[in-house]
Amino acid sequence: MAGTRPRRRRGAVTLVAVALTAATVGPAVPAAADSPARTAIDSAFERAANEFDVPRDLLVAVGYGESRLDGHDGEPSQANGYGVMHLVSNPTRHSLEWAAALTGEPVARLKATTSANIRGGAAVLRDLADAQGLTADDRDRITAWYPIVAGYGGAVDDPTARLYADHVYDLLQQGIRGAAPVRPHRVEPERGRYAQVPPAGTPSSKLAAAAVPEYAPARWIAANGANYGAGRSSRITTVIIHVTQGSYAGTISWFQNPAAGVSAHYVVKSSNGEITQMVREGDTAYHARSGNAYGVGIEHEGYVDNPAWFTDAMYRSSAALTRYLCDKYGIPKSRAGIKGHNEIPGNTHTDPGPNWNWNYYISLVNQGGTGTGSAYLAGSPTDFTGDGKDDVVAFTHGALADVYVSTSTGTGFAGTSVKWNDFFGLTGETPLTGDFNGDGRDDIVAFTHGSLGDVYVGLSTGTGFAGGAKWHDFFAPGAEVPAVGDVNGDGRDDIITFTHDAAGDVYVALSTGSSFGPGQKWHEFFSIAGEYPAVGDVDGDGRDDLITFTQGPASASDVIVALSTGTAFGAAQTWHDLFAVGSELPRVGDINGDGKDDIVTFTCNANADVYAATSTGTSFVGTTIKWNDFFCLAGEFPYLGDVNGDGRDDIVVFTKGATNDVFVGLSTGTAFAGGAKWHDYFGLTGETTL
Repeated sequence: MAGTRPRRRRGAVTLVAVALTAATVGPAVPAAADSPARTAIDSAFERAANEFDVPRDLLVAVGYGESRLDGHDGEPSQANGYGVMHLVSNPTRHSLEWAAALTGEPVARLKATTSANIRGGAAVLRDLADAQGLTADDRDRITAWYPIVAGYGGAVDDPTARLYADHVYDLLQQGIRGAAPVRPHRVEPERGRYAQVPPAGTPSSKLAAAAVPEYAPARWIAANGANYGAGRSSRITTVIIHVTQGSYAGTISWFQNPAAGVSAHYVVKSSNGEITQMVREGDTAYHARSGNAYGVGIEHEGYVDNPAWFTDAMYRSSAALTRYLCDKYGIPKSRAGIKGHNEIPGNTHTDPGPNWNWNYYISLVNQGGTGTGSAYLAGSPTDFTGDGKDDVVAFTHGALADVYVSTSTGTGFAGTSVKWNDFFGLTGETPLTGDFNGDGRDDIVAFTHGSLGDVYVGLSTGTGFAGGAKWHDFFAPGAEVPAVGDVNGDGRDDIITFTHDAAGDVYVALSTGSSFGPGQKWHEFFSIAGEYPAVGDVDGDGRDDLITFTQGPASASDVIVALSTGTAFGAAQTWHDLFAVGSELPRVGDINGDGKDDIVTFTCNANADVYAATSTGTSFVGTTIKWNDFFCLAGEFPYLGDVNGDGRDDIVVFTKGATNDVFVGLSTGTAFAGGAKWHDYFGLTGETTL
């Protein structure tokens, strides 16, 4: 939320937590059959598809869903599956031997040689198609292969088979870019009998209490009883981080298989951070040998040798889950209480491995949060009615994806929250707010990330948000960090994205009032991985600028600014050399009402202090001053906004947890008043609150 804008509309002030570098998947590009630059793996898919009359794009999507087209040098997955196509050999599934029989390829070659492995996968798919009675005409329709794909996954039941097949067809819908590109297929699969089968873990009012997840944003899919023990012999003291060495759906299926002998309490999906609970927290999952008795195990989809699996959506979603577990069981939110599988005595495993970013993950666990799959942010303006007072909004995510608003009266947030949109901001997307058409009312925006990188906007009518309309078709893909602000000073909020990697590029797409223009690079080195980027008008010229908090120890907690010229961001300048140390939560807003955005940091610990440094237009006032000495405890989510319409940004905190209260500390221009409750039930755990 941002303060009221007297005489002019000041741009949105957006602050987001660090986003980790991950492999960015761009828009799909169709493969050219006669391209001389075709890769070896692309050629292997083409040959196998032609030989067995399997759609080439479907074959790639199955392989990508299983392995991201990485054969892992012939090393097996957790379920003893091999290669790009994950050909499996275990007590209950024998697709590896099946492929050998169909192709005549030796098992050793199917394990270690990518072209042979792809050929084996194609042969198995074709054999399944023949068994299902697909004709030659059927095989030409990529949509007709859905039941075949469901069978290929080797699931123990139909709901899990559907979960597997839906993921493959999601990949086809989105398209795949890389060594074996796939164009997007905007078609509905022919699910056949699976159309009547809900995907595993789908919430239902008919579920028994035992089938409801303990962590609300999760699915519930029970592991087989042979793979865990009832009850515990020790109290829970540790969260244990694992990597699946396999796919999300494949891991879920393996934990349902009585031959596995292994399980974990939770499994997290790479692409969008979706979570499935498989063992009750009070039972003993078999995941860490000596750590089983006292640990809660979280498996993360992927392979330890490939960092592309560790997406920002996964980190943020998992961190929110870990925060919930730490709060529930009194576990330290540090490496003392959150450990890798490799750190548990008596284990020989290496996960989560050298590519897991522990510093980033622990910082997310300690930040409090806005919800599964979304960026942790503050400062996005929320005056949805245009009355000069900022309101509060909650995005539920999950299957419903509702958006609720509680409007400010100037002394409280209206008692009953009202649904303003019933399908916006899905799990894994980043929702933000801003006035994108310049009408004085703030709207909502969602960045889908992933390979599509679409951006949707729902305009405010003053009493609701219109249905989401696509305003951009490729912006902030993958793990980039999006933000909102009026960077050219035309009264309409634009979108900004930080690549947040070694390159540190910053791209802008300007609002036309009905769409966002093309993405253009406005800065080529700002806010690298590990820093905390923000947007705000710090010099008061009507154009939003860039801010980044380096968030190191006291000796390296700088605040750096790059001012907007209206067409680019200028050179980076240090405006403060000691602010927002370590895991503190920095925010940006005009707290003294002088038209220049200031910086605020919340310790969000037992001290619950709030410090501020005001802008002079060329720096933030050198001495950090405490503006409140008890606001925002650990696990709560702090925010800024002008909630009483006096032109000064105030502090707001969503308590989350069991109470779900909202407290406000009004700004006097030199301090924040003590917290007063403005709402007693808003912003549940797992929801994004702004």
